[in-house]
Order: sequence, then C-alpha cells, then structure tokens
Amino acid sequence: MKTLISNTVLSGGEQVSSSRQHSSTQERHRCFAREYVASGFNATRAAVAAGYSPSSAASQGARLLKDPRVQDYVRECSQRVAEHAEVRAEEVVRRLHEMLMADPRDLVEVHVSCCRHCYGAAHGYQYTLSEYNSKREKWIDAGKQFQDFPELGGVGYEAHRPPLAECPECFGAGLPRTVVKDTRGLGRGALALFGGAKEGKYGTAISLRSQLDVIEKLMRYHGLYQRDTAQKSMGMGHFEVHFIEPPRRSDDPREERA
Repeated sequence: MKTLISNTVLSGGEQVSSSRQHSSTQERHRCFAREYVASGFNATRAAVAAGYSPSSAASQGARLLKDPRVQDYVRECSQRVAEHAEVRAEEVVRRLHEMLMADPRDLVEVHVSCCRHCYGAAHGYQYTLSEYNSKREKWIDAGKQFQDFPELGGVGYEAHRPPLAECPECFGAGLPRTVVKDTRGLGRGALALFGGAKEGKYGTAISLRSQLDVIEKLMRYHGLYQRDTAQKSMGMGHFEVHFIEPPRRSDDPREERA
C-alpha cells in the first residue's frame, strides 16, 4: 500500500514534505521571535539571526512582525523574559524606603577627637604609650641620656576623648578622623546606600548613593510631581520635603560631649 505525500518544490528543485517545511518555517519564526526579544526588539538583527539574508533582513523582519503566528511567539518570549526578570513594584518601593530611612552613619562616620595637646601635661604634646616607648628607645640608641628625653605632655593620648575648649592648640575644634564601618554587618537599607569602596593614596574612599535621588524616585512613583504641578497651576500651594535629624544612638559621640 502506497502512502501519498504532497510535496512542495523549492527554488533549487529540492523536494521536501509539507510537514517538514512547516516545521522548518515554524522553527525559523520561533527563532526570529526569540532573537527579536533578546535584541531589544530589533527586527532586522533578529531576521539575520534567524537565517534570512542580510540584504533582505529589514523587509523580512517587517513582514514577519505582521504575521499573527510570529506575534504570538513574540508574546510568549516576552512573557518568559518577564517571568524570569520579574520584580514587583511593591518590592522596589520598599527597597527605596529602606534606602531613604537608612542612617549614613552606619557606613561611615566623622569623629572629632581631642588633639595631642588637649590632655597633655601643661597642654604639651601627648604621646601614646607605644609612641613614647619607641621614641625613647631611639633616643637612647642614639647615645643620648635617658633623663634628657623630652617628656613633653607625657603619656596617655586617647583619640576617642572629646576635645577641650581651653586647649591653646585646637581651641576645642579637635581633630576630625573618618571611621569606616565593617560592611559585613550592615542592614538592608545601609547596604543599599553603599556604592562601593576603593583604596587610594589617602586611605579607603567610600561611595554612597544619594538619598535625594531616592526621594525623587519615590515622589515620581507616588505621583507627587504631577500633583504638585497641578496644584501650582490651580493656585493650591506646593509640596515640600523637610529633613529631620536622625535619632541619636547609644554610641553617638555627641552624647559624650554633652
């Protein structure tokens, strides 16, 4: 018993079954749809990737986009991409709120410490214990008498102590020093603010993302820009952003000075 198979003759004279041709066309259409989505919806590039001639890719891409089956494939591909990369708007807004409420001091602080003369004897230069021992050893190694070693303001400098207003050297201004926090223990908000760090000539440089940019994004999300514009055009006032000082913490150096 013979099975009759209808054939389609291609331009080169090669004969293939209609089912094989349909499968080949379908795969090419699917390939075009995948490449169209992956290329950022560039029909010409997708047509070339799907096997069409570069010289006719532009016209072929425009033609394929009108095909209902190709449109279905594009929707399927777009849906899969969206499912893999889906980020809910509520999650984004929640992360922005965390960034807005984060305390930058959780990442880096500037401590104003006493200068070397604040607590020194007669406000002379004050050593740390290791500095004192090191300088005294060098003094003796140089053949000088240990009793002639300049004691200056003595030993006991501690950088965490607050400056003294009566100090004749700094007059209470002290010495500022940057304290970088360990990022391994940061909360989600502080981590979101953290823009990276790098070692430079003068130490570690910390990059922080702008909380003002976060405010702008949240205002746009909540429609406050549009609302403010409408109110101004109607003479209904304006929207304002007020900054408040973050709550004091138990280790806040300002508490020590108070």
